[in-house]
Amino acid sequence: MMDDKQRESDLARAHQLRDEVMQGLHAGEPAERLLLKAIESMALTENDTVSFAEAKQTMIAVYGDALAQKVPLEIELEEFQKRRERIKESYERFQNTEEPDTLERMLNAIRTHDHRIEYLKARLADHSQEQEE
Repeated sequence: MMDDKQRESDLARAHQLRDEVMQGLHAGEPAERLLLKAIESMALTENDTVSFAEAKQTMIAVYGDALAQKVPLEIELEEFQKRRERIKESYERFQNTEEPDTLERMLNAIRTHDHRIEYLKARLADHSQEQEE
């Protein structure tokens, strides 16, 4: 069961996200990002560990991959870049202590992330060129 400090932290984060949604509305932040913040806030408030992750994956798949909308593609790109960086840091940290097959898997994961990052950058570049035409 979740401890009280974690629950307090989750509720504080939920309130922060709700404030960010309101500020983002006034600042013209993209609706897709605001929607994800609102869903995350609701999930944290309700102690729901599934809805936010599912909503983000669905948004990326439907609005990013299928419909090629810019903001979901940017969100996916940001996530891949952060994850790649964490894998790379782990690889460098364990380079001299980990088994060779584990290191090889890490390198494969880095290469896979590199390919997806390049793919997403190309789709975003195509998107930018279409907007200019």
